[in-house]
Amino acid sequence: MNLNEIKNAITHLQKSCSCSQCKSKYDTTNIQIIATTGIEGLLEMRCPKCHTSTLVTVLMTTIDSTNLPQIETVTSENADRIHKGIISKDDILDVKNFLITFDGNFKKIFNKESQL
Repeated sequence: MNLNEIKNAITHLQKSCSCSQCKSKYDTTNIQIIATTGIEGLLEMRCPKCHTSTLVTVLMTTIDSTNLPQIETVTSENADRIHKGIISKDDILDVKNFLITFDGNFKKIFNKESQL
């Protein structure tokens, strides 16, 4: 995504999205870009009132054969989690221990979790 597409995506999110918890609207200071590729972006929207965090995937597609850009958004919300920005030593050790034995096979991990 180029800068103009990112700006358009943020404007679209501001117009079309509100907090799932308190229904507050977002402004540009509440929307952070996490990552982008050529046609998609991952953004975090943090509510200015209740601080609920929402991850949004924005995908640039075209409308039929007109080749005009269209923005699609997919949200993933965890209303119970409010990120406090605190990572404990135990959290770090858990990640380290996991990475020591992790073979890079994400499919195996997700299949294992879905079977629980």
